[in-house]
Amino acid sequence: QSGATNNYAGYFNGSVGIGTSAPTSTLHINGSTAHSYITKTANYTLTVSDYGILCNNNSFTITLPTAVGISGREYFIINTDAAATITLATTSAQTINGVVPSTYNLTTQYSRICVFSDGANWLIKYQ
Repeated sequence: QSGATNNYAGYFNGSVGIGTSAPTSTLHINGSTAHSYITKTANYTLTVSDYGILCNNNSFTITLPTAVGISGREYFIINTDAAATITLATTSAQTINGVVPSTYNLTTQYSRICVFSDGANWLIKYQ
């Protein structure tokens, strides 16, 4: 429905289906999904509203928020600049895949990384 706003909130004890009446997972979506993305050109600390981050025009640092309390949160970062290095950093003493120091560099154009929180640190989902 054009121009309509539907906001739903609730607690479901079982499986939820979108576009299906017979969900086979906790959340079963029969259709496409969309994620937000932003473009950054300078140092930036990720927020709860971020998902996809396109990094362009400079070498700079993207800082992950604390992994504590956000288990399962996921971020996708891509370096779209041919001459830049994007550094992914953590807060405090948190790690990325258990590595200290806790930074990861995207050094080539279109290099990318997807990380998620385990509730204490960050893990690489894919790169």
